[in-house]
Amino acid sequence: MPQDPKDVVRRFFDTLSTGEFEKIAECFTEDSTWTVNDVANGFPSQRGRAIIDDFLQPVREGLFEAGDPKVEVLRMIAEGNTVAAETIARGALRNGNVYENYYAWFIEVDSDTGKVLALKEYMDSDYAHSISAPTDEGSPDAQYAEQLRSLGHEV
Repeated sequence: MPQDPKDVVRRFFDTLSTGEFEKIAECFTEDSTWTVNDVANGFPSQRGRAIIDDFLQPVREGLFEAGDPKVEVLRMIAEGNTVAAETIARGALRNGNVYENYYAWFIEVDSDTGKVLALKEYMDSDYAHSISAPTDEGSPDAQYAEQLRSLGHEV
């Protein structure tokens, strides 16, 4: 039985906030894509398992304190299997700063499987890069330095 696309997206954001990478990976197929609207860095995009390994895990574990960030859904609208959502992400960064950034998303779902097929993320990437840069209080996890640099972050 087909699932409501907004319910699929709500579950995705709830799962994303847990930081449990294997559960987050279950939200995607091997062909799913995640594209960040970051003009300065060439619109980075990941597909399938790379969404977790090359993007989400380095960002969450490299930049944020354990358990952060949390994503709050403010509103959603849907047309067919595409959902537009406005969210805010909040969390403590490893450098001592507090992150708070608004996002707009366009998410295409497969309502039969409950999977995210394509996701486009829009946010203030300049803010994300500057607020997460090294400070006297701390810096991103060096373990993820190469991946974070490729995403435009200072390490």
